Amino acid sequence: MQNHHPAGRREFLKGAVSVPAFSALAARAQGQAASRNLFNALQIGPHTVLDEGIERALDLVQETAAVDTLLLYSHTYHVDLRKPPQVLASDHGVPPRDMRDRKLPCVWVKHHEPAFTGTALRHQNVDGSFEYAGRDLFAEILPSVRKRGMKLYARILEGSGREAAANIRGYDAVRTRDVYGRPTPVPCWNHPDYRGWWTATVEDLFHSYELDGLQWGAERQGPLMNVILPWNDGAPACFCEHCRTRARARAIDAERAREGFEKLYTFVRGLAGGAPRPADGVFAGFLGILLRYPEILAWEYQYRLSREELMRAMYQSVKAIRPEAQVGWHVDHQPSSWDIVYRAEMSYAEMAPYSDFIKFIAYHDILGPRIRWWYLARFQRTVLAELPLAESLDLYYDLFGYDKTREPRLDELEKKGFSPDYVFRETRRSVASAEGKTRIYTGIGFDVPWGSNHVPADPQAVYECVLKAFAGGASGIVVSREYEEMRVPNLRAVGRAIRELSR
Repeated sequence: MQNHHPAGRREFLKGAVSVPAFSALAARAQGQAASRNLFNALQIGPHTVLDEGIERALDLVQETAAVDTLLLYSHTYHVDLRKPPQVLASDHGVPPRDMRDRKLPCVWVKHHEPAFTGTALRHQNVDGSFEYAGRDLFAEILPSVRKRGMKLYARILEGSGREAAANIRGYDAVRTRDVYGRPTPVPCWNHPDYRGWWTATVEDLFHSYELDGLQWGAERQGPLMNVILPWNDGAPACFCEHCRTRARARAIDAERAREGFEKLYTFVRGLAGGAPRPADGVFAGFLGILLRYPEILAWEYQYRLSREELMRAMYQSVKAIRPEAQVGWHVDHQPSSWDIVYRAEMSYAEMAPYSDFIKFIAYHDILGPRIRWWYLARFQRTVLAELPLAESLDLYYDLFGYDKTREPRLDELEKKGFSPDYVFRETRRSVASAEGKTRIYTGIGFDVPWGSNHVPADPQAVYECVLKAFAGGASGIVVSREYEEMRVPNLRAVGRAIRELSR
């Protein structure tokens, strides 16, 4: 279990920083709360709202967690919703339904065909065979949201796998192409139909519903991290005609980039397969490929810029319809807490011109096992193969500015989450990266499933994490990951912290 602080709130916050700095830090967090209402949003799935009932669900999140904003999925192409029942919260007052045999739609709003004339892609056709097909949730929920003084944002995570491929018409045409010219499961940022589909989607959303904002995200790595920290054995992408055209316009040799990525991919696969290590060492071998093919880094950077251009286009589309709407971005756990390449590519201040807010994930409770198996184990098979795991963990803590005396040791990672101090440090870094040019919302995550060994979230730690986020300078929090997983004691812990800060 995590170490907790039995002292009062001021003493707890004081432990995060030196004594001279504490007073100003705590005063800022509390003064911020006193001067305005804290932004306190919650991520929630549409099927959950309908299963529990709109009024019941809104009453529960407002009474327990003091939520003032709903981030409600408008599209669910990103993931299969059919979770096993044991990961769903059973204390919401309505027994969770078994998700495994349900036929739920991926589209929870009513789209209009004329909005999509500029793209070949089309959303899923939700016919009468789908559960809740006759419901228009966003239209139904708005009166209940308004009478409670709450706000409603559409929440979207880009679909880039099986669910998207099976349900988005025309998807095959926009797939990325790997170094061998083969299609991958992931769509291409630079394909004009894919870009046009997203801008048409958000335009239709904001023409159709009186939304207060949008949170959009895409949970995928760039091609470089996909090679050196691989999720699967897929070859790097994208090298389609649209990416090559982009490269030529920027004087980047596409064939050299493709050849370099292929060599790097072959090198890494060989390490994982037990090939002899280079005479000069694994990391030297990795650097040698980058030195001989600088186009690798240029290609990686253009991949990131392409993503940002798509986000800018959506931002501009929404603002043209509803200037007061808040448009921001979901930064998932990898780029927020262990993807050093993503951090190096762009600061939050550079994203600010098309970002009313940036919500980054700081899921303290699940970060221990994720670092153990999604970071340390994968890097040990590739470019950090020469480092013992304990030293690799120390390097991680040093590179990311986390306090290794507070965070789990190697033998604790599987069963122990990170401390609230991690939330404070990552929030503080994010606020500094934004340079005051956009708002930073901390994603406070709890009750996120991780196998049978994961220790359930602790309400005291959740409470402390909320305090730490505001002490670190956050403009708000987003209660995460999914409402359907969140136990009531942890929701109440969020509410306790918010109400204390708001006094």
